[in-house]
Formats: sequence, C-alpha cells, structure tokens
Amino acid sequence: MMVSIDVEVPDVSYDDDPVTAWAVDVVSGDVVAGPHVRNACLRHLLDLRDGPARGLVWDLETSNKRIKWFGDKLRLNGGQFEGRRFTLHPSQAFRVGSLFGWKWAETGLRRFRRFYDEEGKGNGKSPLLAGIGICMMVADGEPRAEIYAAAAKKDQAQVLFRDAVAMRDQSPELTRRIIPSGVN
Repeated sequence: MMVSIDVEVPDVSYDDDPVTAWAVDVVSGDVVAGPHVRNACLRHLLDLRDGPARGLVWDLETSNKRIKWFGDKLRLNGGQFEGRRFTLHPSQAFRVGSLFGWKWAETGLRRFRRFYDEEGKGNGKSPLLAGIGICMMVADGEPRAEIYAAAAKKDQAQVLFRDAVAMRDQSPELTRRIIPSGVN
C-alpha cells in the first residue's frame, strides 16, 4: 500500500546542504533506496516543514561542519584506500549530517542520541562508525565522552576499533589530542 504525503521538495544543492539534497534525490526516486532509507529521507523533509512546531531546528551550519570534519581530519586505512582523505559518500553525509544537524530548539542538544547502522559488507560501515566515534570523542564538546562499539563477536567490534586507531595514527592533529592506552 503506497501512502502519498504532501511535502514541498526544496531546491538545494549538494554544496549548500548535502543532507537535504540527498533526501530530495531519494524521495523523488532519483536515488534508489530501501524503505527505511526512504522513510528517513521523508522524515527529514517533513521535519524541515513541521519540525519547528515540535521544537526541532535544522542546524545546517553544524551539519556541514561535521560532514567537512571527516575529510579535514580523517584518513582511511587499508589497501588502495590507505591514507586517502575520508570524503563521505552522499548517503554517509546524510547520516552524519542528520545525526549532528537536528537539534532541540529549547536546549540546542542533538535530537538523535543513538545511531544504528546496518548495511552490507564492504559499504564502509566500520570507517564511518569509527569516524563518528572519534568526532564525538574530540569535537562534540562533551567532557569525558564514552564511545562504545558493539558487535555479535569481539573480533567484529575490533574491526571498528582498529579503523579508529588507524585514523588517529594517520592524523597529526588527532595524534596530539588522543593518547592511546591499552592494546589494540
């Protein structure tokens, strides 16, 4: 059963607002995506329209700042990607921008307090999640931030941890700011 929801599609560019631009492309059918992704994109567009009445604010500046942070601070590791700047794919930029850009107007705190990512092997989950964790640890302004990686098995969680360690090791700025402890 298809449900039609009237939402005005904003005319935005990927340079100005990559989150909204990708949401528009998904909702319009220009980008093929599954139902959960389509719903997340539709929610974003509806929240642009209806969110302020519910106390939500779209902080485009913060969203773009966090998306840019990945490319400015992080380098990928492994194989042909070793040392390359972490430029987010538009779908990744949507997730990162949504996570950091939606806020409660009254408090200025992030709307989304949890982030769950599930996709096929080889789509960049571990680097994305490692990058989000590092960002929240050093750039989110929360004292003593705690970052957790959970997986079905310890060695699966270690993949994400090793990506985060490699990103730290390849960044002079992060190397100065993050002092390693324990064993990786």
